[in-house]
Amino acid sequence: MPVKKKTTTKKLTKKTTKVKTKKKVETKKIPSAKKKIPLKKIAKKKVANKVLKKVVKKIVTPKAPKIKKVIVPQEFKAGENIVYPTHGVGRILTIEKFQYDLVEEQLYVIQFFQDKLTIRVPFAKAKMIGLRNITSKPSMTRTLSVLKQKPKIKKAMWSRRAQEYDQKINSGDIKLLSEVVRDLFRKDDQTEQSYSERQMFQVAFERYTREFAISSSLKFEEASSKILEILNKR
Repeated sequence: MPVKKKTTTKKLTKKTTKVKTKKKVETKKIPSAKKKIPLKKIAKKKVANKVLKKVVKKIVTPKAPKIKKVIVPQEFKAGENIVYPTHGVGRILTIEKFQYDLVEEQLYVIQFFQDKLTIRVPFAKAKMIGLRNITSKPSMTRTLSVLKQKPKIKKAMWSRRAQEYDQKINSGDIKLLSEVVRDLFRKDDQTEQSYSERQMFQVAFERYTREFAISSSLKFEEASSKILEILNKR
């Protein structure tokens, strides 16, 4: 019986040693082999990183678009009276800056007495439109001699004559405007006019009178009575 006990103890010791050795093998760290990256791949990565940085800079800090300024000399001042051919006498209220499509330019803000209208005219288009100063007093008195003349009425259809009168009224020329006033004026004892003739005369008369009043430093009513007096005397 005692011999059998000895054999069992030996077997147990062998088993325990085997277990211990297994645990030691499991705990050992196997060093991982470093992979060698080829130089071409490294160079490509560097180039890609540089490109990405440039793209990010462009996105983060975009350049502000440049605004083109249209520089044209200022011919008229705020508060000055002017003549706009298709609207007559007006006054420049203010001068404004206006921006559109990355373009900045200056405008005249004009108010018209006759039409009760306010418009904006760019400096660059003032000459093309025909914007001008009020006629001087000596030049205006010369046009009074035109009013003293007898009316010159062409033997043509009213539609054709109306077209000619309309062109003269909207020409911006004070002499041509005085011709329309002369030709369309009728005395009380003269033949009656059509509605369109009276309307055209009224437009021409009011534009001419307003300019005459400003150049002669008169009120509109005073200028109006003076012109009607000249027309009735002929």
